[in-house]
Amino acid sequence: MQTQFPTPQGLLSSTFEQPPLDGSLLLPEIFDHHAQRSPNHPLFHYVDADGVVGTIVWLQAVQGFHNAAHIIRRYVNVESPERRPVVGVVASSDQITYFSVIAGILRAGYQAFPVSPRNSDVGISHLLQSTDCTHVFVSPDSATQKLVAAAAAKLSGLGKEINILPIPTFEDLFASDSPEFMPPMRKIGLDAPAVILHSSGSTAFPKTITFTYRILMESGLIPYYGRIDLCGHVLSAHAVPMFHLMGVIQLPWTTFCGLTISVLPPTSPPIVPTPDRVFDGAIATKSSLLFCVPAFLESWAREPHRLAALKSFRTVIFGGGPLQPAVGDMLVQHGVHIAHVYGLTETSNLTWFLPESAPKEGWDYFYLSPHTDPVFVPLEDIPGVYHLVIKKSPIHTPAMLDTVVDGVPGLNTNDLFVQHPTNPNLWKVYGRHDDQIMHSTGEKTNPGPLGKFHAGVLVFPAEPIDPADAQQVIEFRRQIWSTVEEANQLAPTHSRLFKEMILVADPSRPIELTAKGTPRRQAVLNIYQDEIRDMYGAVEESSQTHLTAPEEYDFPATLQFMRHVVSEVMLEMPGDDDDIFQHGCDSLQATWIRNSIFHAFRKSQRVDMKTIPSNFVYSYPTLRLLADLFTQLASGSGSKPENVSLRADAMQAMAHKYTQGFPAHRASAEKPEDEVLLVTGTTGALGSHLIAHLLDLPEVSMVYALNRPSSKSTKSIQERQRSSFVANGIDVHLLESPKLKLFEANLSLPRLGLSNEDHGSLRATVTSIVHNAWQVNFNISLSTLEPLVAGTRHLVDFALSSPHPLPPRFIFISTAGIFRNSTGTVAPEEHVAGPKIAVGLGYTESKWVAEEILETAAQRTALSPVVIRPGQLSGAANGAWNASDWFPALLKSSQLLGHLPALSGRASWFPIHHAARVVAHLRTSSDHYLHITHPQPIPTSDITSALSHALGLPLVPYAEWLESLEAASLQESAAASNPGVRLLDFFRAYREVGPKQDMFSPAGLANERATRAAGWMLDVAPLAASDVDAWVSHLRQVRYLD
Repeated sequence: MQTQFPTPQGLLSSTFEQPPLDGSLLLPEIFDHHAQRSPNHPLFHYVDADGVVGTIVWLQAVQGFHNAAHIIRRYVNVESPERRPVVGVVASSDQITYFSVIAGILRAGYQAFPVSPRNSDVGISHLLQSTDCTHVFVSPDSATQKLVAAAAAKLSGLGKEINILPIPTFEDLFASDSPEFMPPMRKIGLDAPAVILHSSGSTAFPKTITFTYRILMESGLIPYYGRIDLCGHVLSAHAVPMFHLMGVIQLPWTTFCGLTISVLPPTSPPIVPTPDRVFDGAIATKSSLLFCVPAFLESWAREPHRLAALKSFRTVIFGGGPLQPAVGDMLVQHGVHIAHVYGLTETSNLTWFLPESAPKEGWDYFYLSPHTDPVFVPLEDIPGVYHLVIKKSPIHTPAMLDTVVDGVPGLNTNDLFVQHPTNPNLWKVYGRHDDQIMHSTGEKTNPGPLGKFHAGVLVFPAEPIDPADAQQVIEFRRQIWSTVEEANQLAPTHSRLFKEMILVADPSRPIELTAKGTPRRQAVLNIYQDEIRDMYGAVEESSQTHLTAPEEYDFPATLQFMRHVVSEVMLEMPGDDDDIFQHGCDSLQATWIRNSIFHAFRKSQRVDMKTIPSNFVYSYPTLRLLADLFTQLASGSGSKPENVSLRADAMQAMAHKYTQGFPAHRASAEKPEDEVLLVTGTTGALGSHLIAHLLDLPEVSMVYALNRPSSKSTKSIQERQRSSFVANGIDVHLLESPKLKLFEANLSLPRLGLSNEDHGSLRATVTSIVHNAWQVNFNISLSTLEPLVAGTRHLVDFALSSPHPLPPRFIFISTAGIFRNSTGTVAPEEHVAGPKIAVGLGYTESKWVAEEILETAAQRTALSPVVIRPGQLSGAANGAWNASDWFPALLKSSQLLGHLPALSGRASWFPIHHAARVVAHLRTSSDHYLHITHPQPIPTSDITSALSHALGLPLVPYAEWLESLEAASLQESAAASNPGVRLLDFFRAYREVGPKQDMFSPAGLANERATRAAGWMLDVAPLAASDVDAWVSHLRQVRYLD
């Protein structure tokens, strides 16, 4: 009785009869089954020289297989019928002939060994010797003949003789009108070896991998666990080499499933499969499925007419390497159904076979097939990354078993994966465990996902150049830079390439290639080890040293220089007035831009480098602003004073932009009985404490926590939330509450980046919104933060779309920093009408704009917002303090400088866990503006004295400490090691204040309304030395402080 499969194959076909699936017939015996039961079912389609589609049906094909078996038997005659010799094939041959020769070897009862002609002669001799292969069929082309002859000569010297045989031609196999069929096969067990494949040998000699008849059968049954009945479909396999797994697997797929394959026409010499030929052949043969390597797909995507035609395929399958993200995105956007096939030679295909379209969560993710028994083992040294082990099971047998999991033999694939953050069944390839490169910084790079590119790359020019000629090397690097940029799109930040890291190969040094046609990595590294060492030694820290400052310091020349600098660093070139951070510039690229400009102008000696703000790339985030800044500096006029009015105008303009066309609130449901909160930004300290407190409230029935996807972590949102709870000393069992649901969202997108279903569910149930998510970075500009402002407006629209009688209450976590330019003594808990009071930091400017959106919405709509402005929040009960905040940065920098600054004024810092409780309490307040500060402030000198004792550092006047920090900032590597350097302008803004003034704020914050609404605030104990000790202890515990 046969197993019931999820997706039977060929049951509805009038030409194909499904063969026995229980192992009672071996693969070559099923060939004969189809000759009798499926004689007219098509096996091959091809387009001949006249453009006519030719077809070979199963009866014709099996006749060719038997003809091949007879030829093979004549050449490889064995004395004992029990002996099953290994018969090799090293050939450049058309696919129909190659397919038929392998089938003929199996039908003869022998073992087939297709060998890549891309191996070296040494590699081939190793393979032949390790398999005891003495007969090899070779194609007539001189290159392959010489290759195999050289391999045979090496073995002859070891006393082993190789019989080099001519591979049969297409005519030899298919021209006969009266083929002679082979006698029935003698009994061979399912676990007997059938086909031998080999690895690519990228790092050593290629290793052999043996497929038994059981593995061939299991490979043929993979589609039975998939999503498509292959029978009746035509798969374009024009680009697939038959010596590869994806070539050999066509034998069981066609045999067990009734799949028809389209190929290039049978000619000698064979036609080379170029992207154009493959595509045209697929279209002409009316293929419904198309398999190709990513490079072909990338080529087609660049041609509009081919891009449009790709939509006609049911599925476009790619594998064997990574597809450029931009290409994958474009294909999906244009409606092309792409599917990533992942597998190993040892395991065959492992992915769910041919879903109708790419996962909605991301085309580069895939599901593993139900026929597999995978185990994902977390890596200890890289959180969120897993290596895959495939366990042997009754329906899947890896060809190699090298480990044991749960008492079951399995294969450690050595492939690394990351799990989709919201769909745990989806996975994406991360790299190879055994190919990790450890940088001197402690970062790791996996070269697997990057193809041929690494943090430093060795390139082999198609047209050799002299690597000793510096000018030739510079020109070559320029020519290939677009390709390098494509590789950079796949690389993590710390692995991106710059021109200085490109080493050009020496044409006088030959190298060995693997079966895939790629250089053998370790052998090449050995050959070029001296050059690689010298290259790393020559590259100066984080700067492009080949760039020189403009000869003329007028604006046009300086602007052109800035364009050059940025074009060398960024993948996408922004316009002169575009915010570079809105165009993908990250912190590493900003550092390269800063240091490259710094290096060039320092060499020119035309600019006093002390006058350059340390964060100038963030403060002047467009090419025009950068050029204007350095034109002013070079002319001797110094840094142009900030134009407060211009920045205020920009704030007003952004507020106006996001206060147009508020939707009307239309009630269509009754008042809800349950209190349901939507909270944004819960993976930070305040957000974590807030949801923990809300979950404890009996009146709250549900908390929806929305967080943006992390660009720095592969952890799921659940893992990130748990990590935050642990770091902040919060009971992680609260995360198991049925009252909590976590979402990854993007507030700047329509529907908040949620699915239609989730968005609709939240809209129908949410009664209060706490908008806490914001980017805390004192370096970036207002324009860079505009997506957060847009997100605030989207949340307002979301609230107004509620069907409830009243829109959800909107609580916005602003900042006391909007009073940075206040001239009063106390800042009131009221609306701040003018923008100039917040000018100076993009962070405070963006918060003012968000407040203005809410104020305007309150005036024009039914929305009732509450704006909460926290002052400085201090560490949690366990001492946890976000290491990216200014205070830990001050402590770390002080350790590096050897002294602490003496700070004046008073500290009204409020512990963050208490602040979260206040926010939860104030969610129902009738007041619209409230401040959270400590009702019992203490002298800041009490804190610095306790810090001096805890850290063992002397106190110095603030001006002296700042001078030391500025001196440190002149070192090019300072920004990477000294966090205070990145906040230099923030620290420059500090001035001595009186004993009744808050530090970093000329005005104190009124908090009468907040303390009246939450009277228990008055009972919170003043800060003490014990709090300081807890902060320092925690920062040491997380290894931020020494």
